[in-house]
Amino acid sequence: MILQRLYELAERKNLLDDTSFVQKQVSCRIDIDQNGQFLGLIDLRQFVEVPAKGKAGPRKKLVGAKSLPVPVRPVNRGADGQWKTTDPAAAGKEKPAVFLVDTIARVLPINRLIDEDKREKFASQRSTFWRFLTHVVSELQSDDLQGVVTFAEKLEADEELAERFTLAVESAGLGQGDLCTLAVSCDMGRCLIERPEIQKWWRNFFAADFEKQQATGFRGLCQVTGRETTIGDSVKTKIKGLVAVGCRADAYLVTGLESANSFELNGAVASMVSPEGIDGFTRALNTLIGNGFENRTTSHRVGNVMFLFWTRDDSEAGLMTLFEAEPEQVDSLLASARRGSLSHAIDDQSQFYLLTLSGNSARVVVRDYLETPIRRVQANLASWFSDLAIADISRDGNGFPTSSFPLWLLAVSTALDSDGVAPDTPARLMAAAVQRLPVSDSVLSACLRRLRAEGAKGFRAARMGLIKASLIRKGIPMTETLNDDESHYAYLYGRLLAVFEQIQYDALGDVNANVVDKFYGTFSAAPALVFSRLFANAQNHLRKLKSESTGAYINSDRLLSEVVAKLPASPPVGQLSLQDQGRFALGYYHQRAKRFQQIAERKAAKAEK
Repeated sequence: MILQRLYELAERKNLLDDTSFVQKQVSCRIDIDQNGQFLGLIDLRQFVEVPAKGKAGPRKKLVGAKSLPVPVRPVNRGADGQWKTTDPAAAGKEKPAVFLVDTIARVLPINRLIDEDKREKFASQRSTFWRFLTHVVSELQSDDLQGVVTFAEKLEADEELAERFTLAVESAGLGQGDLCTLAVSCDMGRCLIERPEIQKWWRNFFAADFEKQQATGFRGLCQVTGRETTIGDSVKTKIKGLVAVGCRADAYLVTGLESANSFELNGAVASMVSPEGIDGFTRALNTLIGNGFENRTTSHRVGNVMFLFWTRDDSEAGLMTLFEAEPEQVDSLLASARRGSLSHAIDDQSQFYLLTLSGNSARVVVRDYLETPIRRVQANLASWFSDLAIADISRDGNGFPTSSFPLWLLAVSTALDSDGVAPDTPARLMAAAVQRLPVSDSVLSACLRRLRAEGAKGFRAARMGLIKASLIRKGIPMTETLNDDESHYAYLYGRLLAVFEQIQYDALGDVNANVVDKFYGTFSAAPALVFSRLFANAQNHLRKLKSESTGAYINSDRLLSEVVAKLPASPPVGQLSLQDQGRFALGYYHQRAKRFQQIAERKAAKAEK
């Protein structure tokens, strides 16, 4: 179903109108004159200046290159290990270079920059590039292209010219894997691949080559297109842009002949998918990953996963709210939910699609897939942010509720830093948000583990909001701020710890390690083990306060008495459950946030007067 939906997207967006080309970013252009003289290497990359930290000056950041229609290499590897193609320049032993646009190492003799053990391979592929191009020039019989033939003839023989190429590549800071193309001076900067007559020639060649290869292939029912056709024995179109999630520069979603041959399955086909089907879903994937659809974001990376999302009719599902979580976006979503303009109507024909990907070397890994009505997604997102809402004890939060937590911040809340986030956490959070599923116990456990490790500094709003959402999704009602009516002992013991902390601070001021830093782990898991000790310490601090600050003593003693009066006669024996430890954490946090809110309200009232 996933591949079918991607293929449908490619058809709707006209990505298959010209299957002989694919748009790619080309980094440089070789300029020659009509006599075949080398004029220079032109850098086609685009940079922007980014301010640097400290005293360093601004640095340049690569943001793209020239987008050009790059020919699709129409080759297959046969069972005999030979490359099959109608390319008259290919001998079969080497994989032919791409017509007119390929990597610098496959176009120019820059041997000094290439590892010695790879020079022979690149030289062989380079020969196919120039032999094929020379053949095309002879077929077109265009006088202004004869300089290309002259240039090709002297390319390998002229060592001085080869050194000029090498210096030009070094000077521009280009890599041997950057894409390179060719231009003739009479075209005034237009690349040869942009010439209409060359594009027409290539389309005819590609169609003839494709027809020849299809005629001898295995036929069957394509699982993607639903049509009886030739089933591909290799995958030519690769998936780009997933390096950040663990893939190589080129990756595959469907494997074919080469991997099958390693298991002696000679003649295996590409999972009963036709070349048209493979080309269609791969083009759709590449466009989604590259945000290539006009005025629309279709991909977002969180940690080691890439989320791809689109809709059947280009409606806006609002998923970017999940990634950006700007207060205005969240408030608008929640307001729409309160007005009832979001519904769970399952007959809504506007469909939403979400594909979650990660990588494993040269293979793309599908972690999750969702297909559901847009309105259901919007309603579920509103529910997600409502469940996350929690008091904010940051300097700007003043103890008042917020739920503006982007997905990446929630993921990082489960670990010490971004490197420590479990591989499946972003996908689990996405599923909980978009499908209104329970939050995994592994997420709750990770948050509680960080609280025990970090002490008082670990209580950040995003982490606490995630704990609250975890409990709510388990059917345990929790409030955004302090709930004076909550009678569950785990919540009350959490409140009590916050009171102990405040009494200690009032009596001793800042200390290196307060009661939370020292005892949170034990008290939150098994209150009976340390309750008596902490209560006795609090009484000692209160006696000190009574002699030094009567007002602080009265307030603290009253608050302590109120909380203790609600506790059971004796602390529960044994260890608290995972959910009860979550209740404890929220009780502590809510009690602490209440104090922040009271301070903010007093300041506001004073300013008003």
